[in-house]
Amino acid sequence: MTQSRPSTLDRREVLALGGAATLVLFAPDWIKSVPSAAPARPAASMIALADPRYGESLILARSLQREGAKVLALASDRARLWSYAIEPRLPGGLQYLTGLTLESDLFAFERLAENSSARTCYVGLHDWRCRQRSAHRLSGSIKLDPIAEALVSGKDRWAAKLGAALALAKKDSCEERRLALDCAAPAAQGPRFFVSWLMRWTA
Repeated sequence: MTQSRPSTLDRREVLALGGAATLVLFAPDWIKSVPSAAPARPAASMIALADPRYGESLILARSLQREGAKVLALASDRARLWSYAIEPRLPGGLQYLTGLTLESDLFAFERLAENSSARTCYVGLHDWRCRQRSAHRLSGSIKLDPIAEALVSGKDRWAAKLGAALALAKKDSCEERRLALDCAAPAAQGPRFFVSWLMRWTA
């Protein structure tokens, strides 16, 4: 009686499994605890990236999750995250990628997505450097007024309100706009400069 050999994994499968394990390791508890028995829903059209190092990034992602976005932890290997967790969802209807991150993360994902017909349709600069109040510089072709209102009224809940506003303000307008405003939002515990952004794919 002959024994069958165990099937072997090729290099791509090993990397895919490693990438999935990395996401689980870096994911905060509230991301891991999504019930597996929830009713099946259509694939999310938006992915929100959450940097587990920064509370504001997690709060914004959580507010978008309530609006139906899928949350992914921002793992240290951005290229692997793109290749194994984001790009494969494009044929299934993924339309938006967003987050509240460091500026370098936006730069990295713009480079990773540049061959996939992606367009960054909103960027918000949130700056507390050398100041007590926050300065915000918003630009994009989506509706900026709800985002500005969320920042002005949000105060210590600005990240949650910004996430909710992004979920509602995704539709493109016909022209690029820019807004500048100062707010009373308190400085973040981590970096004193964040970038909120929204990337879009069109069919």
